[in-house]
Amino acid sequence: MAYTKKLIDNVIKGAENGVKAEKIFAEANRLYAENEYVQAIELWKQAAEQGHAGAQYNMGVCYEEGIGVDIDNELAVEYYLKAAEQGNADAQLNLGVCYAAGIGVDVDNELSVKYLSKAAEQGDADAQYNLGVCYAKGIGVDIDNELAVEYYLKAAKQGHAKAQYNLGICYAEGIGVEANDTEAFNYYKSAAKLNHAEAQCNLGYCYEFGKGVACDMRKAINWYKKSAENDNGTAYCNLGVCYEEGTGVKKNTRKAVEMYKKGAELGDAGAQYNLGVCYAEGIGVDVDNELAVEYFSKAAEQGDADAQYNLAQHLSKGLGVEKDEEAAAYWFLQAAEQGDADAQYKMGVCCLEGSGVEEDCEAAFEWFNLAAEQGDSDSQFALGACYQDGIGVEVDLTEAREWYERAAEQGHKAAKKELKKLK
Repeated sequence: MAYTKKLIDNVIKGAENGVKAEKIFAEANRLYAENEYVQAIELWKQAAEQGHAGAQYNMGVCYEEGIGVDIDNELAVEYYLKAAEQGNADAQLNLGVCYAAGIGVDVDNELSVKYLSKAAEQGDADAQYNLGVCYAKGIGVDIDNELAVEYYLKAAKQGHAKAQYNLGICYAEGIGVEANDTEAFNYYKSAAKLNHAEAQCNLGYCYEFGKGVACDMRKAINWYKKSAENDNGTAYCNLGVCYEEGTGVKKNTRKAVEMYKKGAELGDAGAQYNLGVCYAEGIGVDVDNELAVEYFSKAAEQGDADAQYNLAQHLSKGLGVEKDEEAAAYWFLQAAEQGDADAQYKMGVCCLEGSGVEEDCEAAFEWFNLAAEQGDSDSQFALGACYQDGIGVEVDLTEAREWYERAAEQGHKAAKKELKKLK
Protein backbone atom coordinates (compact mmCIF):
# COMPACT_ATOMS: atom_id res chain seq x y z
CA MET A 1 0.00 0.00 0.00
CA ALA A 2 2.61 2.55 -1.09
CA TYR A 3 1.97 6.14 -2.06
CA THR A 4 1.73 7.02 -5.75
CA LYS A 5 2.01 10.36 -7.51
CA LYS A 6 1.89 11.78 -11.01
CA LEU A 7 4.96 12.83 -12.93
CA ILE A 8 5.22 15.32 -15.73
CA ASP A 9 4.58 12.92 -18.59
CA ASN A 10 1.27 11.82 -17.09
CA VAL A 11 -0.48 15.12 -17.57
CA ILE A 12 0.04 18.28 -19.61
CA LYS A 13 -2.85 20.55 -18.78
CA GLY A 14 -3.51 23.82 -17.05
CA ALA A 15 -6.16 26.39 -16.27
CA GLU A 16 -6.39 29.49 -18.43
CA ASN A 17 -4.55 32.22 -16.56
CA GLY A 18 -4.30 34.71 -19.39
CA VAL A 19 -3.94 34.26 -23.12
CA LYS A 20 -0.24 35.05 -23.11
CA ALA A 21 0.59 32.57 -20.35
CA GLU A 22 -1.52 29.91 -22.05
CA LYS A 23 0.30 30.38 -25.36
CA ILE A 24 3.66 30.18 -23.62
CA PHE A 25 2.52 27.04 -21.79
CA ALA A 26 1.35 25.42 -25.03
CA GLU A 27 4.63 26.21 -26.77
CA ALA A 28 6.56 24.77 -23.80
CA ASN A 29 4.53 21.57 -24.03
CA ARG A 30 5.34 21.27 -27.73
CA LEU A 31 9.05 21.72 -27.08
CA TYR A 32 8.96 19.20 -24.23
CA ALA A 33 7.29 16.64 -26.48
CA GLU A 34 10.18 17.14 -28.92
CA ASN A 35 12.72 16.58 -26.11
CA GLU A 36 13.77 20.23 -26.13
CA TYR A 37 13.81 20.28 -22.33
CA VAL A 38 15.92 23.39 -21.71
CA GLN A 39 13.75 25.60 -23.91
CA ALA A 40 10.56 24.02 -22.58
CA ILE A 41 11.56 24.64 -18.97
CA GLU A 42 12.43 28.27 -19.69
CA LEU A 43 8.97 28.82 -21.13
CA TRP A 44 7.24 26.92 -18.32
CA LYS A 45 9.08 29.13 -15.87
CA GLN A 46 7.81 32.24 -17.67
CA ALA A 47 4.24 30.93 -17.65
CA ALA A 48 4.57 29.93 -14.01
CA GLU A 49 5.68 33.43 -13.07
CA GLN A 50 2.53 34.71 -14.76
CA GLY A 51 0.47 32.46 -12.49
CA HIS A 52 -0.25 29.55 -14.85
CA ALA A 53 -1.13 26.56 -12.61
CA GLY A 54 -0.17 23.90 -15.14
CA ALA A 55 3.23 25.49 -15.66
CA GLN A 56 3.75 25.79 -11.91
CA TYR A 57 2.96 22.11 -11.53
CA ASN A 58 5.32 21.13 -14.32
CA MET A 59 8.11 23.24 -12.83
CA GLY A 60 7.54 21.46 -9.53
CA VAL A 61 8.01 18.11 -11.25
CA CYS A 62 11.14 19.33 -13.04
CA TYR A 63 12.77 20.41 -9.78
CA GLU A 64 11.71 17.27 -7.94
CA GLU A 65 12.87 14.90 -10.68
CA GLY A 66 15.84 16.87 -11.95
CA ILE A 67 14.43 17.29 -15.46
CA GLY A 68 16.57 19.93 -17.16
CA VAL A 69 17.48 21.46 -13.79
CA ASP A 70 19.30 20.39 -10.64
CA ILE A 71 17.07 18.62 -8.13
CA ASP A 72 15.68 21.09 -5.60
CA ASN A 73 12.86 19.57 -3.57
CA GLU A 74 12.17 22.72 -1.58
CA LEU A 75 11.67 24.70 -4.79
CA ALA A 76 9.54 21.87 -6.15
CA VAL A 77 7.24 22.18 -3.15
CA GLU A 78 7.00 25.95 -3.66
CA TYR A 79 5.76 25.43 -7.21
CA TYR A 80 3.37 22.66 -6.14
CA LEU A 81 1.94 24.95 -3.47
CA LYS A 82 1.29 27.73 -5.98
CA ALA A 83 -0.46 25.35 -8.36
CA ALA A 84 -2.35 23.57 -5.57
CA GLU A 85 -3.74 26.85 -4.29
CA GLN A 86 -5.25 27.37 -7.74
CA GLY A 87 -6.93 23.98 -7.55
CA ASN A 88 -4.53 21.96 -9.69
CA ALA A 89 -5.31 18.37 -8.69
CA ASP A 90 -1.96 16.95 -9.85
CA ALA A 91 -0.08 19.48 -7.74
CA GLN A 92 -2.32 18.69 -4.77
CA LEU A 93 -1.57 15.00 -5.19
CA ASN A 94 2.20 15.48 -5.41
CA LEU A 95 2.13 17.93 -2.52
CA GLY A 96 0.29 15.33 -0.44
CA VAL A 97 2.99 12.80 -1.24
CA CYS A 98 5.74 15.32 -0.40
CA TYR A 99 4.27 15.94 3.04
CA ALA A 100 3.85 12.21 3.60
CA ALA A 101 7.40 11.33 2.56
CA GLY A 102 9.21 14.45 3.78
CA ILE A 103 10.26 15.56 0.28
CA GLY A 104 11.31 19.20 0.46
CA VAL A 105 9.34 19.66 3.69
CA ASP A 106 9.15 18.09 7.13
CA VAL A 107 6.82 15.09 7.32
CA ASP A 108 3.31 16.29 8.14
CA ASN A 109 0.71 13.58 7.70
CA GLU A 110 -2.22 15.84 8.46
CA LEU A 111 -1.21 18.25 5.70
CA SER A 112 -0.65 15.27 3.44
CA VAL A 113 -4.24 14.14 4.00
CA LYS A 114 -5.47 17.71 3.44
CA TYR A 115 -3.97 17.95 -0.04
CA LEU A 116 -4.76 14.36 -0.98
CA SER A 117 -8.38 15.03 -0.02
CA LYS A 118 -8.49 18.10 -2.28
CA ALA A 119 -7.18 16.09 -5.21
CA ALA A 120 -9.43 13.14 -4.44
CA GLU A 121 -12.49 15.41 -4.43
CA GLN A 122 -11.58 16.35 -7.99
CA GLY A 123 -11.59 12.70 -8.97
CA ASP A 124 -7.86 12.04 -9.03
CA ALA A 125 -7.51 8.24 -8.83
CA ASP A 126 -3.99 8.27 -7.35
CA ALA A 127 -5.14 10.65 -4.62
CA GLN A 128 -8.18 8.50 -3.90
CA TYR A 129 -5.95 5.45 -3.63
CA ASN A 130 -3.45 7.23 -1.38
CA LEU A 131 -6.24 8.51 0.82
CA GLY A 132 -7.50 4.96 1.13
CA VAL A 133 -4.04 3.94 2.32
CA CYS A 134 -4.10 6.74 4.91
CA TYR A 135 -7.42 5.59 6.34
CA ALA A 136 -6.33 1.94 6.27
CA LYS A 137 -3.10 2.62 8.16
CA GLY A 138 -4.12 5.61 10.29
CA ILE A 139 -1.70 8.02 8.61
CA GLY A 140 -2.75 11.57 9.46
CA VAL A 141 -6.25 10.33 10.33
CA ASP A 142 -7.83 7.76 12.61
CA ILE A 143 -8.00 4.27 11.13
CA ASP A 144 -11.29 3.83 9.28
CA ASN A 145 -11.31 0.72 7.12
CA GLU A 146 -14.78 1.36 5.76
CA LEU A 147 -13.72 4.79 4.51
CA ALA A 148 -10.54 3.27 3.12
CA VAL A 149 -12.67 0.88 1.07
CA GLU A 150 -14.78 3.81 -0.20
CA TYR A 151 -11.70 5.56 -1.56
CA TYR A 152 -10.26 2.35 -3.01
CA LEU A 153 -13.59 1.81 -4.80
CA LYS A 154 -13.50 5.29 -6.31
CA ALA A 155 -9.99 4.74 -7.62
CA ALA A 156 -10.69 1.16 -8.70
CA LYS A 157 -13.60 2.29 -10.87
CA GLN A 158 -11.10 4.41 -12.77
CA GLY A 159 -8.91 1.38 -13.45
CA HIS A 160 -6.39 1.95 -10.66
CA ALA A 161 -4.62 -1.41 -10.31
CA LYS A 162 -3.25 -0.84 -6.81
CA ALA A 163 -6.70 0.15 -5.55
CA GLN A 164 -8.21 -2.93 -7.17
CA TYR A 165 -5.58 -5.12 -5.54
CA ASN A 166 -6.16 -3.55 -2.12
CA LEU A 167 -9.88 -4.10 -2.51
CA GLY A 168 -9.13 -7.73 -3.23
CA ILE A 169 -7.24 -7.92 0.06
CA CYS A 170 -10.09 -6.19 1.89
CA TYR A 171 -12.70 -8.61 0.57
CA ALA A 172 -10.47 -11.64 1.14
CA GLU A 173 -9.81 -10.72 4.76
CA GLY A 174 -13.02 -8.89 5.62
CA ILE A 175 -11.33 -5.53 6.20
CA GLY A 176 -13.87 -2.70 6.06
CA VAL A 177 -16.31 -4.98 4.24
CA GLU A 178 -17.88 -8.37 4.78
CA ALA A 179 -15.49 -11.08 3.61
CA ASN A 180 -16.37 -12.27 0.13
CA ASP A 181 -14.03 -14.55 -1.81
CA THR A 182 -15.85 -13.95 -5.08
CA GLU A 183 -15.43 -10.18 -4.82
CA ALA A 184 -11.80 -10.65 -3.82
CA PHE A 185 -11.24 -12.86 -6.87
CA ASN A 186 -12.88 -10.31 -9.18
CA TYR A 187 -10.74 -7.43 -7.96
CA TYR A 188 -7.57 -9.50 -8.12
CA LYS A 189 -8.49 -10.43 -11.68
CA SER A 190 -9.04 -6.79 -12.67
CA ALA A 191 -5.69 -5.75 -11.22
CA ALA A 192 -3.94 -8.80 -12.64
CA LYS A 193 -5.07 -7.88 -16.15
CA LEU A 194 -3.37 -4.51 -15.57
CA ASN A 195 -0.15 -6.43 -14.87
CA HIS A 196 -0.18 -5.98 -11.09
CA ALA A 197 2.28 -8.66 -9.93
CA GLU A 198 0.87 -9.24 -6.44
CA ALA A 199 -2.66 -9.47 -7.83
CA GLN A 200 -1.49 -12.01 -10.39
CA CYS A 201 0.02 -14.10 -7.62
CA ASN A 202 -3.12 -13.88 -5.48
CA LEU A 203 -5.24 -14.77 -8.49
CA GLY A 204 -3.13 -17.88 -8.94
CA TYR A 205 -3.75 -18.71 -5.28
CA CYS A 206 -7.50 -18.32 -5.81
CA TYR A 207 -7.42 -20.75 -8.72
CA GLU A 208 -5.24 -23.21 -6.81
CA PHE A 209 -7.40 -23.35 -3.69
CA GLY A 210 -10.83 -22.50 -5.10
CA LYS A 211 -11.18 -19.12 -3.45
CA GLY A 212 -14.10 -17.38 -5.15
CA VAL A 213 -13.69 -19.54 -8.25
CA ALA A 214 -13.54 -23.22 -9.15
CA CYS A 215 -10.15 -24.86 -8.67
CA ASP A 216 -8.10 -24.81 -11.85
CA MET A 217 -4.42 -25.70 -11.44
CA ARG A 218 -3.64 -24.90 -15.07
CA LYS A 219 -4.80 -21.33 -14.59
CA ALA A 220 -3.14 -21.16 -11.16
CA ILE A 221 0.24 -22.09 -12.62
CA ASN A 222 -0.28 -19.69 -15.50
CA TRP A 223 -0.93 -16.73 -13.19
CA TYR A 224 1.94 -17.68 -10.88
CA LYS A 225 4.23 -17.68 -13.91
CA LYS A 226 2.97 -14.26 -15.09
CA SER A 227 3.52 -12.88 -11.62
CA ALA A 228 6.99 -14.41 -11.43
CA GLU A 229 7.85 -12.82 -14.77
CA ASN A 230 7.10 -9.53 -13.02
CA ASP A 231 9.65 -10.39 -10.31
CA ASN A 232 7.20 -11.37 -7.61
CA GLY A 233 9.07 -13.49 -5.06
CA THR A 234 5.95 -15.06 -3.58
CA ALA A 235 4.92 -16.32 -7.01
CA TYR A 236 8.29 -18.03 -7.38
CA CYS A 237 7.80 -19.54 -3.92
CA ASN A 238 4.34 -20.84 -4.85
CA LEU A 239 5.69 -22.30 -8.09
CA GLY A 240 8.42 -23.96 -6.06
CA VAL A 241 5.84 -25.61 -3.82
CA CYS A 242 3.94 -26.82 -6.89
CA TYR A 243 7.08 -28.39 -8.34
CA GLU A 244 8.11 -29.87 -5.00
CA GLU A 245 4.72 -31.49 -4.44
CA GLY A 246 3.83 -32.19 -8.06
CA THR A 247 0.70 -30.03 -7.92
CA GLY A 248 -0.42 -28.91 -11.37
CA VAL A 249 2.99 -29.75 -12.79
CA LYS A 250 5.22 -32.81 -12.93
CA LYS A 251 7.06 -33.25 -9.62
CA ASN A 252 10.59 -31.90 -9.95
CA THR A 253 12.48 -31.07 -6.76
CA ARG A 254 15.41 -29.55 -8.64
CA LYS A 255 13.01 -27.22 -10.42
CA ALA A 256 11.45 -26.45 -7.05
CA VAL A 257 14.84 -25.40 -5.68
CA GLU A 258 15.39 -23.24 -8.75
CA MET A 259 12.09 -21.45 -8.10
CA TYR A 260 12.85 -21.05 -4.38
CA LYS A 261 16.24 -19.55 -5.20
CA LYS A 262 14.69 -16.95 -7.49
CA GLY A 263 12.08 -16.10 -4.87
CA ALA A 264 14.72 -15.93 -2.15
CA GLU A 265 16.84 -13.56 -4.24
CA LEU A 266 13.80 -11.28 -4.50
CA GLY A 267 13.55 -11.30 -0.71
CA ASP A 268 10.51 -13.51 -0.25
CA ALA A 269 10.61 -14.96 3.26
CA GLY A 270 8.60 -18.05 2.32
CA ALA A 271 11.00 -18.91 -0.48
CA GLN A 272 13.98 -18.34 1.81
CA TYR A 273 12.48 -20.64 4.44
CA ASN A 274 11.59 -23.36 1.92
CA LEU A 275 15.07 -23.18 0.45
CA GLY A 276 16.48 -23.58 3.94
CA VAL A 277 14.38 -26.72 4.39
CA CYS A 278 15.63 -28.08 1.06
CA TYR A 279 19.26 -27.67 2.15
CA ALA A 280 18.55 -29.05 5.61
CA GLU A 281 16.76 -32.15 4.32
CA GLY A 282 18.46 -32.67 0.96
CA ILE A 283 15.39 -31.95 -1.17
CA GLY A 284 16.54 -31.33 -4.74
CA VAL A 285 20.04 -30.52 -3.48
CA ASP A 286 22.74 -32.12 -1.34
CA VAL A 287 22.36 -31.56 2.40
CA ASP A 288 24.16 -28.37 3.39
CA ASN A 289 23.36 -27.14 6.89
CA GLU A 290 25.45 -24.01 6.50
CA LEU A 291 23.31 -22.89 3.57
CA ALA A 292 20.21 -23.98 5.47
CA VAL A 293 21.19 -21.68 8.34
CA GLU A 294 21.90 -18.87 5.89
CA TYR A 295 18.43 -19.02 4.38
CA PHE A 296 16.65 -19.66 7.68
CA SER A 297 18.43 -16.56 9.02
CA LYS A 298 17.22 -14.39 6.13
CA ALA A 299 13.63 -15.51 6.57
CA ALA A 300 13.84 -15.29 10.37
CA GLU A 301 14.97 -11.68 10.18
CA GLN A 302 11.81 -10.95 8.20
CA GLY A 303 9.69 -12.43 10.98
CA ASP A 304 8.92 -15.86 9.54
CA ALA A 305 8.05 -17.98 12.58
CA ASP A 306 8.87 -21.32 10.95
CA ALA A 307 12.29 -20.03 9.94
CA GLN A 308 12.88 -18.64 13.43
CA TYR A 309 12.09 -22.03 14.94
CA ASN A 310 14.30 -23.93 12.51
CA LEU A 311 17.14 -21.48 12.96
CA ALA A 312 16.87 -21.95 16.72
CA GLN A 313 16.96 -25.72 16.26
CA HIS A 314 20.17 -25.48 14.25
CA LEU A 315 21.73 -23.13 16.80
CA SER A 316 20.77 -25.37 19.71
CA LYS A 317 22.29 -28.42 18.03
CA GLY A 318 25.24 -26.76 16.30
CA LEU A 319 24.07 -27.79 12.83
CA GLY A 320 25.77 -25.68 10.16
CA VAL A 321 26.68 -23.12 12.77
CA GLU A 322 28.50 -22.98 16.09
CA LYS A 323 26.27 -24.12 18.93
CA ASP A 324 24.82 -21.10 20.73
CA GLU A 325 22.17 -21.70 23.40
CA GLU A 326 21.50 -18.01 24.01
CA ALA A 327 20.94 -17.32 20.32
CA ALA A 328 18.79 -20.43 20.08
CA ALA A 329 16.64 -19.29 23.00
CA TYR A 330 16.31 -15.84 21.38
CA TRP A 331 14.94 -17.29 18.14
CA PHE A 332 12.71 -19.79 19.95
CA LEU A 333 11.28 -16.80 21.79
CA GLN A 334 10.65 -14.84 18.57
CA ALA A 335 8.71 -17.76 17.11
CA ALA A 336 6.94 -18.52 20.39
CA GLU A 337 5.68 -14.96 20.69
CA GLN A 338 4.06 -15.41 17.28
CA GLY A 339 2.13 -18.39 18.63
CA ASP A 340 4.26 -21.22 17.27
CA ALA A 341 3.42 -24.18 19.53
CA ASP A 342 6.69 -26.04 18.89
CA ALA A 343 8.66 -22.94 19.80
CA GLN A 344 6.54 -22.39 22.90
CA TYR A 345 7.35 -25.92 24.01
CA LYS A 346 11.06 -25.31 23.40
CA MET A 347 10.90 -22.09 25.40
CA GLY A 348 9.35 -24.06 28.22
CA VAL A 349 12.29 -26.47 28.08
CA CYS A 350 14.79 -23.58 27.94
CA CYS A 351 13.24 -21.95 31.00
CA LEU A 352 13.02 -25.25 32.87
CA GLU A 353 16.66 -26.18 32.19
CA GLY A 354 18.14 -22.68 32.15
CA SER A 355 19.33 -23.23 28.60
CA GLY A 356 20.19 -19.86 27.05
CA VAL A 357 18.00 -18.09 29.60
CA GLU A 358 17.78 -17.94 33.37
CA GLU A 359 16.06 -20.92 34.96
CA ASP A 360 12.44 -19.98 35.64
CA CYS A 361 9.96 -22.75 36.47
CA GLU A 362 6.96 -20.46 36.47
CA ALA A 363 7.83 -19.17 33.00
CA ALA A 364 8.37 -22.76 31.85
CA PHE A 365 4.90 -23.68 33.10
CA GLU A 366 3.36 -20.72 31.22
CA TRP A 367 5.05 -21.66 27.94
CA PHE A 368 4.02 -25.31 28.28
CA ASN A 369 0.47 -24.19 29.00
CA LEU A 370 0.30 -22.01 25.88
CA ALA A 371 1.51 -24.81 23.64
CA ALA A 372 -0.62 -27.44 25.37
CA GLU A 373 -3.76 -25.38 24.74
CA GLN A 374 -2.87 -25.55 21.04
CA GLY A 375 -2.81 -29.34 21.21
CA ASP A 376 0.95 -29.95 21.36
CA SER A 377 1.27 -33.39 22.96
CA ASP A 378 4.79 -32.89 24.33
CA SER A 379 3.62 -29.73 26.07
CA GLN A 380 0.54 -31.47 27.39
CA PHE A 381 2.78 -34.14 28.87
CA ALA A 382 5.14 -31.49 30.31
CA LEU A 383 2.20 -29.61 31.78
CA GLY A 384 0.98 -32.82 33.39
CA ALA A 385 4.44 -33.28 34.92
CA CYS A 386 4.40 -29.71 36.22
CA TYR A 387 1.09 -30.30 37.99
CA GLN A 388 2.24 -33.69 39.28
CA ASP A 389 5.54 -32.46 40.71
CA GLY A 390 4.64 -28.85 41.53
CA ILE A 391 6.97 -27.29 38.95
CA GLY A 392 6.03 -23.63 38.56
CA VAL A 393 2.58 -24.37 39.96
CA GLU A 394 1.01 -25.99 43.01
CA VAL A 395 0.63 -29.78 42.91
CA ASP A 396 -2.72 -30.76 41.44
CA LEU A 397 -3.04 -34.44 40.53
CA THR A 398 -6.45 -33.94 38.95
CA GLU A 399 -4.98 -31.42 36.49
CA ALA A 400 -1.94 -33.65 35.99
CA ARG A 401 -4.18 -36.59 35.09
CA GLU A 402 -6.24 -34.44 32.69
CA TRP A 403 -3.19 -33.25 30.75
CA TYR A 404 -1.62 -36.71 30.65
CA GLU A 405 -4.90 -38.01 29.25
CA ARG A 406 -4.91 -35.36 26.52
CA ALA A 407 -1.36 -36.24 25.55
CA ALA A 408 -2.09 -39.98 25.71
CA GLU A 409 -5.06 -39.57 23.38
CA GLN A 410 -2.54 -38.36 20.80
CA GLY A 411 -0.41 -41.44 21.33
CA HIS A 412 2.16 -39.93 23.69
CA LYS A 413 3.84 -43.04 25.23
CA ALA A 414 5.36 -41.32 28.27
CA ALA A 415 1.97 -39.81 29.13
CA LYS A 416 0.39 -43.26 29.00
CA LYS A 417 3.00 -44.58 31.44
CA GLU A 418 2.44 -41.71 33.89
CA LEU A 419 -1.31 -42.29 33.77
CA LYS A 420 -0.79 -45.88 34.86
CA LYS A 421 1.31 -44.69 37.80
CA LEU A 422 -1.32 -42.17 38.88
CA LYS A 423 -4.05 -44.80 38.79
